[in-house]
Order: sequence, then structure tokens, then C-alpha cells
Amino acid sequence: MTTPAQSHQGTTPSASLPPRWQRIALSIATLLIFTTIGWCNLPAAAHQACYQWCEKNLPAQLNYRVRQGEWYARYAAHIGGVDNRWQMYGGQSRFNWEFQIYGEYGEENERVDRLLPLPRQSERNLFTRWIVDFKEAKFYLNIYNDEIGRECYARYLARQFPEHQGKPLKNIRFDMRIRYILPPYVAVSKQKLFEDDFSTFTRDRFAVSQDAQWALAAKAHPSAPAALPLNTVSQRSQVIEDR
Repeated sequence: MTTPAQSHQGTTPSASLPPRWQRIALSIATLLIFTTIGWCNLPAAAHQACYQWCEKNLPAQLNYRVRQGEWYARYAAHIGGVDNRWQMYGGQSRFNWEFQIYGEYGEENERVDRLLPLPRQSERNLFTRWIVDFKEAKFYLNIYNDEIGRECYARYLARQFPEHQGKPLKNIRFDMRIRYILPPYVAVSKQKLFEDDFSTFTRDRFAVSQDAQWALAAKAHPSAPAALPLNTVSQRSQVIEDR
């Protein structure tokens, strides 16, 4: 007669695995995700070469379907958050930069430039600057190379600051303020990291008078329905505002 302990000796418990179809589906999903990440991280020249090959070797209708499918794949990757570009050992910029965003109010002969009271260009206490405003730098980094993003943000700002000193807003201006980092041997000899002077130039100027007029009209008649048509950029700016 054997005891229960003896009967279990020499045996291994069976592993509880998910059904076969689930494992296959998980493998396919993992492969698609890694393929998408790899495709999004290819150099732009590789994408362009693929597009040119398809244009030369595929019928026009099939080439259109391939490009359309690739666009849908990129959009799905963006929605899923897997379209980030990864860069290792990349060269760093030799300057520090920041945006200075101005509103231009009034007509040309009596224009008033106003540095807008935004988090990174207005008086803030230490708690607000380091705890509350920590995402502002990331937001500016996201729109640094995105002209449409800057225009959307400009239209949003036009609805927030439509007038100043009785003058209507005409333009939103993005100025770049740059301070160059000294070369290593110069920094060692001078015992400092940056040049003394800042360089400033205008990066963009967006005409937003229509958006400002809509904001003033909505403020004057808050119960009036918003029946004004919006173009694509304005719709994108509304998405940014809602977020």
C-alpha cells in the first residue's frame, strides 16, 4: 500500500497553458507590434525608397492601396503609442532654446506686442514651476518640429487672449531664444558652459484675427449657437483645447 506522498514522487505538475488559439493570437500581435516599431524607426530614406519602388513596379491602383494601408498602419501605431522614434548615441544640440510667445494686438501703425502670460514666461513660485508646470517643457518639445502643432496652439491662444488694452489680437508670434553651448576646450578655459548673449529670431507668425473675433463674439453673446464653420487646423486646435 502506497501513501499519497509516495504516489506523487517522480511526477511533475502539468502546466496550465492558455488555449492554443490564444497563444497564436498573442504571438501574431507581438510580431505585428515589433514590426510596426521597426518600420516607424527606419530612416526616412528607407521609407522613400520603398515608396519609389512601389510607384515604379506596382499598378497605380495597387500602389494607392499599399500607401493607404501603410497610412492606416501608421495611424494605428500612433493611437497605440508604438510610433516613437528611438535614437541611441545621437548628436546633441549645441544650444539651449526656449519659445517666447507674443500676441500682436492692434493695427500695424499702432501695434502692441504682449508677452503672453503662459506658465514658462510669467511669474511662478517654486512649487508651481517645479511641480505643476513640469509638463510644459515636454509640450514645447513636442511642437518644436511640428508647424501644424504650433499653429493649433496659436489658435487656441487666440481664443484665450483675444484682446489687450482694447485692441483686438491680430497675430501670434513664436520667437526662438537660443543660447549656445561653448565647445569643451573653450568651456574649460573660461570656466563656464554657455555664451553670455542670447540670440532671438522669429520662428513663426500666425494670423489668428478670425479666431480672436469668434472668441470676442462668443464672449459678447454667450447664448448664441456656434454656427461658424471650422477648417481642419481649427478643428485640431479644438481637440487640443478639449484635452
